[in-house]
Amino acid sequence: MNVIEDIINSKKIQDYEIFLIDHTAFESIILKDRVDNNREINNFEYTLRVLSQKDNETGVGIVQGNSLNPKDIEKNIDTCIRLANTNLNTKYYFPDKSSPQKVATSDKDVINNPLKTKEDLVEELLSEIKEKKEVTPTFGRFRVHLDKISLRNSNSVDLHTLKSYFFIEFSLKAQQNGKLSEYWPFLIIKEKEQLDFSKRVEKWAKLAQDNLKAVVPQPENKAKIIFSPQVLHNALNTVISAHASGMAYHQKMSRFHIDKKAASENVSIIDNGLMEGGLATNGWDGEGTPHQRNEIIKNGIFKRRLYDQKYALLENTSSTGNGRRAKDGSIINGISNLEIKAGDMDLDEMISNISAGYFIEQFSWLMPSQITGTFGAEIRAGYSIKDGKIGHPIKLGNVSGDVFDMINNCLYITKKREYFNNCLFPHMAFANLTVSS
Repeated sequence: MNVIEDIINSKKIQDYEIFLIDHTAFESIILKDRVDNNREINNFEYTLRVLSQKDNETGVGIVQGNSLNPKDIEKNIDTCIRLANTNLNTKYYFPDKSSPQKVATSDKDVINNPLKTKEDLVEELLSEIKEKKEVTPTFGRFRVHLDKISLRNSNSVDLHTLKSYFFIEFSLKAQQNGKLSEYWPFLIIKEKEQLDFSKRVEKWAKLAQDNLKAVVPQPENKAKIIFSPQVLHNALNTVISAHASGMAYHQKMSRFHIDKKAASENVSIIDNGLMEGGLATNGWDGEGTPHQRNEIIKNGIFKRRLYDQKYALLENTSSTGNGRRAKDGSIINGISNLEIKAGDMDLDEMISNISAGYFIEQFSWLMPSQITGTFGAEIRAGYSIKDGKIGHPIKLGNVSGDVFDMINNCLYITKKREYFNNCLFPHMAFANLTVSS
């Protein structure tokens, strides 16, 4: 960063920002029940942003690079300057220096010995899989990730974070009477304790086996359906992120209004960049603004809008620490970690309260419209519910609905919550969804 900053200063640039990631991943590729290949992956890249201030407008130049050759850096800076001089838009300033909270973003044992950590965890995973004689492993990956992240700007912001986390995908195959079924999950997990291979492999093996007996669900227009935490992540994140944002409010697209009903009374949703065990947990957001805990919806009432620096300036308010760094280095106004407050019942009790319905573990591709909240997705793994008990496995039917209607028709929420990517979610039961075959 010093090398880059020295060249920036030599060009007498007043408003600049350097965002840098040094990423390392230690990966094991698994074929069947053994490690086939190990590799180490390194990737270094930086993003430069330069501002051009002109009256009541600001031009923003942004360029990514991965070379520390001074000539390449200078070329990137010159490109940034040209872009900043031509991309005039609303007034914008980089955040000032602040004091972010200290939060745990890495595991010391993982940082000190990532290779041994990976080897131990892969051995544990394969040991659990080998005990499941009813399924056959086919392919898998396990990675330990280490990210060194730094942010520096011309307003004296100088921040650094070291993050560790895990990636896992594994395919388990079940076979019976000429039928073949495969369950292939993948997930990103922040803490070793969250991996819980014993429980996960047990569940994966069961889903692979149950899919052999799965049938197409019966059509229903007003179905009661339980969504797993993974399904909730896919259903809610993009829609809640979009409509709770300052961007949507400024563009008059938000469906949420402060102190107005947004969900059922039993629903409380929190954006929490400081959440223990959260994948996006950090003391600061992508712009260097301190992360915080923002209660978006409290007991069904919309309470807090999420702002990055740009939309905070446009709305004459303060950033809530919701400037998220995108892959291209730009800033997106959106959520950090999302959590839903726990309910008051166990999963078994939730199921017992539903006389007829469905329990969905996985969809093929659930991607609701950010604007309308509508969705339709094919069931990959699930169960029918009959007389308050889990019935036969289901697959291939389609579930459709509207995220806004869903959260306003929430029947039950479990006490226990699970981590999935950047979420801590319970199981939730919703009414009035449509199931088609």
